[in-house]
Amino acid sequence: MIVSAWYDGHGSYGLRVLEADVSLNFRPEWTTVSVYLPDDSEPAQVPLTASFWEGSPELRSARIKSFFLRNDLAPWEKNKPPCFELIPLGEGVFRVEWIVKPRGQPQLPLG
Repeated sequence: MIVSAWYDGHGSYGLRVLEADVSLNFRPEWTTVSVYLPDDSEPAQVPLTASFWEGSPELRSARIKSFFLRNDLAPWEKNKPPCFELIPLGEGVFRVEWIVKPRGQPQLPLG
C-alpha cells in the first residue's frame, strides 16, 4: 500500500495510511504494530491510537521522525510529502520501502 509522510505542525511525524487500507491491513485488536524502516535494522514499535481508527490513520512515531530527518526528507514542500510503500509482512509487522516519487506528487487524501 502507498503511504505518505505526515506532520501535524507541532513536532509529530508519521506515515498516513489511506482509510480504505486501514480495514484491509490492520486489525482492531492490535494496540501496536512493528514497522521496519529502510535504514534501520530494528523495527519501530508504533502504537495504534484511538484516532488511528477514527479518521486520522497515521502511524506516529519518534523513530519515523528520526528516519525523515536522517534522510533529509523533512521538512517538505507544503502538500508534497514523500511517499513510500508500506508492505504488510503479517501479524502486525510492516516494512517501509522507498518509491521514486515524481516531483509535485500530492499528499494522499484521507478518503
